[in-house]
Amino acid sequence: MHDFLPGTSKERVLMVYLTAGDPCVNGNIINILSESGVDAFEFGIPMAKPKYDGLVIKASYRRALENGATLEKIFQFMRDLNLDHKIIFTYFDYAKNIGIEKFMSYVQNAGAEGVLFPDLLIDYLDELDKYIEICKQCSLEPIFFITSSFPHNLIIKLARLKPAFIYLGLMASTGTLLPITISRNIRIIRGLIGDTPLLVGFAISKPSQIMDCVRAGADGVIIGSAIIRLISQEERGSAFRENLRNYIISLKRALEA
Repeated sequence: MHDFLPGTSKERVLMVYLTAGDPCVNGNIINILSESGVDAFEFGIPMAKPKYDGLVIKASYRRALENGATLEKIFQFMRDLNLDHKIIFTYFDYAKNIGIEKFMSYVQNAGAEGVLFPDLLIDYLDELDKYIEICKQCSLEPIFFITSSFPHNLIIKLARLKPAFIYLGLMASTGTLLPITISRNIRIIRGLIGDTPLLVGFAISKPSQIMDCVRAGADGVIIGSAIIRLISQEERGSAFRENLRNYIISLKRALEA
């Protein structure tokens, strides 16, 4: 995964979050996003009671579950996608119910490069070593989700584990408004992790926000709710496709500004 992240390339990373199994997510949508400048995709596994997701993503989970999404269908969908970079997002307690080793083997077989568990370091810190070991066994990249409230010594430790990237969640849940303290928080994390790639997300939707994040030291952004809100529109004509393309292009330009 490192070949799309800083260290081998000067380009900033635009990653898009989509809910796997959401009927609004299909090959045509993914092609438009990819062709317009999206570098990597994060696919969330729908569940009835997500911990940190906002209203827009929760609604996409409901659509997916009502549409008959199952883990088997989701991983088949992932296998069928011809994408350079894709990761999976879900909760560690969900994977534990399936069996961590079994779940991670599914991830590997689906062609994903890693799996991000946002609750791993919050609720299951004692299982960090196990996560790292299984990643090695399955040839997956470790990825860590943190918030600015994490202990600094833990963040430094995570960077030393050489993850594909560290994902800084800027807010308590997705789709909310960013406060002005965000730039300060990004600068602090940047100083702690050195050259480890840093992506930021949760509540980013505007090019101006992206520019602020990059100036503060982010290597890229992850956009979720804003994209899902757009693709969940019922009207799917040429104007919709053009609006989606233009939106992605505006985000990519902000990254490169």
